[in-house]
Amino acid sequence: MLQPLDKLGSVPTRRLKARRGRIRPIGVTLAAIFCTLALTACGHSPTVQFYSLHPSPASSSGAPLDMALSIGPAQFPRALARSQIVTRAGGSRVNVDEYHVWSAPLEYEFLRVLGDNIASDIQSDRIAVYPKEAAFKVDYRVTLDVLQFDGVPGDSVTLRVRWAIAPATGDALAVGSFEQTEPAHAATAADNYDALVSTHSALIGDLGMAITAKLRELSNLQ
Repeated sequence: MLQPLDKLGSVPTRRLKARRGRIRPIGVTLAAIFCTLALTACGHSPTVQFYSLHPSPASSSGAPLDMALSIGPAQFPRALARSQIVTRAGGSRVNVDEYHVWSAPLEYEFLRVLGDNIASDIQSDRIAVYPKEAAFKVDYRVTLDVLQFDGVPGDSVTLRVRWAIAPATGDALAVGSFEQTEPAHAATAADNYDALVSTHSALIGDLGMAITAKLRELSNLQ
């Protein structure tokens, strides 16, 4: 039996209207998702902290040396050739912290501070720090191979270095090694990285004194 035309179209029409009532506008849904993500990110992302090494307080353990030096280059482990501060996590594991970073490449910071410390100790302005070319005749070149320079926040920092002192041209006149671990304790956990970086700086100061002592020996032999 044939159905009236108005009855044939009534069921699909009712279904379409029901479906339209259940559909949410896509723009409103996406906006809600973006707002939620933005609020979550703003509420939980820590601020990146930048750190710089600093020279030891000015002091001299002896008479001024009439000496011109070239400091560097220094070879660093590849694990430390990054902007993030690398720390020990126990065993063979290390942590690479995305929110505590060096203000400049670690090799540059290391040599800058070492050069400042040695210049202060021997009281000489004729110090060229790699990669800068010396604008004067160099008496000795100091090169370094850094084996370890890291630590555990709130605990300690270790520096292990092999160094060599050579004339402007020719083989080394003196070679040596430096290995030292110093505590890096902080009053609170929030100060752990400040204490860690300060201990890094102090160890470079001790390395500088060891190299300066050898430079004084070489000067006495002339």
